[in-house]
Amino acid sequence: MSDTTTNTLGALIAREDAPEALQVAEQLAASVAGALNLRQHGDATLAMLPGGYELRDVTSIIEKAAPVRNRCQGTVMLGDVDSLLAYCDDQACQEFGYIYADPDGRSITAIFNDQRLRAVPGWRDHRAHFTAQLTPEFQKWMSNDKKAMSQGEFAEFIEDNFADLNGQDAQTLLNVATTIQATTGINFSSARRLQDGQVQLTYNEVIDAKAGADGALKIPQVFTLGLRIFKNGEGYKLTARLKYRLAAGGVKFWYELERPERAIEDAFAGYVAAVREKSGYVVLIGKP
Repeated sequence: MSDTTTNTLGALIAREDAPEALQVAEQLAASVAGALNLRQHGDATLAMLPGGYELRDVTSIIEKAAPVRNRCQGTVMLGDVDSLLAYCDDQACQEFGYIYADPDGRSITAIFNDQRLRAVPGWRDHRAHFTAQLTPEFQKWMSNDKKAMSQGEFAEFIEDNFADLNGQDAQTLLNVATTIQATTGINFSSARRLQDGQVQLTYNEVIDAKAGADGALKIPQVFTLGLRIFKNGEGYKLTARLKYRLAAGGVKFWYELERPERAIEDAFAGYVAAVREKSGYVVLIGKP
């Protein structure tokens, strides 16, 4: 018992109300003895205190003072599937854990101390988590899907996102955008579909109030994007249909992505297939 505690007991006993002071002193002494007499209950460390006091779990306090933890726990957030696979391999808990893939949330969560074995039920608090994040370029194409643009806006959009266009479609659309942007004061008069599937827009360029020059502009019916859907992911091909509308001598352009939600599902399904093939864990579809 410390000198401070001994002096406190002596001061209490010396008071005039010695019986009551003695009772308080005895309770204080019992509290100190209970605090020093720690008990183990499984992995928990408990201190037994007399009536009027609380039973407190001091396990975490003692564990923090130890050089290592008594078991693995916590959640690590990872940025790509390769990192998730590497972490899962390091934990080597294929016998005890599950991996959960959630297509709606586009997330994959590994629980290393799960309840896979009934004889060894785990606490389910040792985890690794990965969420597939959409790339800025894919979000830009998604946010402008089915959005009508003026001639200038369409030309600027194609030029700004030229790197996302795939193959010959890239040069064709760039030519369309360049022609529109370079030609001022034009009136579109008609449109017809050609045998190769492209659309030909006939326009008249007004040079002055009396004269003009006629021309024809071909635009493709469909074009292909080649871009990453998820950050740190691989490239993915996506088809889009180019649409137009003639109005008041001008033309509005827009595009419609073909089932972009399906493309997201397919890209995430590729992640799930890779984890199922390489991790060695049982992969379940659902939320943990």
